[in-house]
Amino acid sequence: MRRHFVLVIAMTMAATGMSFAQQVDERTAQAACQDDAFRYCQATIPDRERTLACLVRNKDGLSGACRTVLASFFPPDHPTKKSKRVKRAPVSLSPAASR
Repeated sequence: MRRHFVLVIAMTMAATGMSFAQQVDERTAQAACQDDAFRYCQATIPDRERTLACLVRNKDGLSGACRTVLASFFPPDHPTKKSKRVKRAPVSLSPAASR
């Protein structure tokens, strides 16, 4: 079972297309997230994409080390808020209205 998880982490890093594998050593990622993956995502192992998605969904419960390793996969916590426009009555530009 541990070999499957190591394979899942290795394939996940290879599949990202980023330099994630260069930034984080494979063993570090495996060690950091192994317990969390078995705790939260056991049903998705060995499917690497589902396991990664599961870890991202459960980011609040992950250990700090795993969160650090997977931080680049997390969506932003707070989406940018659009500024609210204050609705005002239309302004009349006719000279008669200003009297």
